[in-house]
Amino acid sequence: MIKREHILLLRNLCWAGVIFFLCAIPSSSIPDPKLNIPHLDKVVHFGMFFIMSILLCSGLRYQTKLSLRGCYLIAIGFSFAYGGMIEILQYKYFHR
Repeated sequence: MIKREHILLLRNLCWAGVIFFLCAIPSSSIPDPKLNIPHLDKVVHFGMFFIMSILLCSGLRYQTKLSLRGCYLIAIGFSFAYGGMIEILQYKYFHR
């Protein structure tokens, strides 16, 4: 039987992989949704990293005795760091 801790870790790693994949593919490969929403890409990025923060926070809350504020700070900090790393990788390696 798989432990819940391992499921939470796998869930977070899979979501981080999805974010990495979506941020690494060229924008020309993504179909245009035909929506006239200003800065839609920013909204999508915020949504992806918001979900990542929620998943990380729930995993931390289950596995540690950190306060809810501590879980939020770690999850948001990690999401910012991961997003920054992806931005650097996009600039250095995925720049088209």
